[in-house]
Amino acid sequence: MIAAPHSAQLGAHWAEPAPQARPLTVSAERVRLLLLWLTGATCSIVFIEPSPYEIASFMAISVFAMGALALRPSLLPLAVLLILTNIGYSASAASLLGEQGVLTWVLTSWYLAATALFFAAMLGANTEARLAALTRGCLVAGIIAALAAIVGYSRVFSGANELLLLYDRARGTFKDPNVLGAFMVLPALLALHRIVAGNLRQAVGGMMLMALFAAAILLSFSRAAWGQVVFASLIVLLLTFVTARSPTLRLRIVLLGALGAMAVAAFLAALLSIDAVAQLFKERASLQQSYDLGEQGRFARYALGAVMALDFPLGIGPLQFSKFFPEDPHNS
Repeated sequence: MIAAPHSAQLGAHWAEPAPQARPLTVSAERVRLLLLWLTGATCSIVFIEPSPYEIASFMAISVFAMGALALRPSLLPLAVLLILTNIGYSASAASLLGEQGVLTWVLTSWYLAATALFFAAMLGANTEARLAALTRGCLVAGIIAALAAIVGYSRVFSGANELLLLYDRARGTFKDPNVLGAFMVLPALLALHRIVAGNLRQAVGGMMLMALFAAAILLSFSRAAWGQVVFASLIVLLLTFVTARSPTLRLRIVLLGALGAMAVAAFLAALLSIDAVAQLFKERASLQQSYDLGEQGRFARYALGAVMALDFPLGIGPLQFSKFFPEDPHNS
C-alpha cells in the first residue's frame, strides 16, 4: 500500500520529457563585428579578382543593411561628392566601354563609393566596438602583407618571387610596390598608437608590429610611402599628446615616442647594412630618376596634365593614362 504512490511517482518521473539543451545563440551585433573584422583582415589580399575583401565587404554590407544601417543627414555631403565623382568617371568612360577592363573599373569604383558610405554609416552606432573590430582586422591585414613582402624580398621561395616582387621591390599581396607602401601606412599608425597609448603588453606588441610594418614600407621602396608614414606619425603623436588626460600620460607619450623612433631607426639601419637593400634605397631616395626628369618625366606630367585637361574636359577615361605617358597614374 505504501509502495503504490512511490511507484506512481516514479512512473510519472520517467514519463516526463528529458530537458532540452539550450540552443547556442549569437547576437546579431556579434556577427556584424565579426564581419567587420573579416573585412579589415582581407583588405590587403588584392592580387586576385574578385578579391577576398570585395566578398567580405559585400557580406558585411548585406548583413548591416538588414536593419542596422541608417544614412544620417550628416552623410549627405559625402554621398553627393562620391556620386558626382563617379558620374565623372562614368562620363569619361562612356566611349571606352568596349575596351577590356574599363567597365569593370567603373563598376568597381561605384562599389568602392558604396563601401565608403557603408563605413561612414555603420560607425554611427556602437562606434567604439565597431571601429575596434575593423582596426584589429586591418592590423591582421598589415601583418599578412608585411610578411609576404619580407618573404618575397628575402627570396625564401623562388617560385613566389614573380608574385611577391616587382622590379626588385617588394609588393607583397598587392599588384604594385607603391600600393603596398601606401597601404602599410595605416597599420603602422595603429601600431604606433598602441605604443604610445596602450598598456605595457600593447606597447610591446605595438613595437614588434611597428618593426614589421616599417620593414615592409622600406622594402616597397616607395618614396611617397616613406614620406607619408613619417608625416602621419608626427600627426598621431601630436594628437595623442594634445588629447592626453594627464601630465603623466603626456610624459609617457614623449618618452615612448622617442624610444620608438630610436628603435625603428636602429632596425632600419640594420636593414640598410645589407648591400642590396642599401643600394636600392640610395637609388630610390634620389629625385634624379630617369622617369622623374625630362619632357615626359614625372614632374613634367603635372604641367602636361593641366594642358590636357583643356583638350579632354571629360577626362581621358579609365586605364588610358599609360597610352599618353610611360607609367600609370599611381606611379606618377
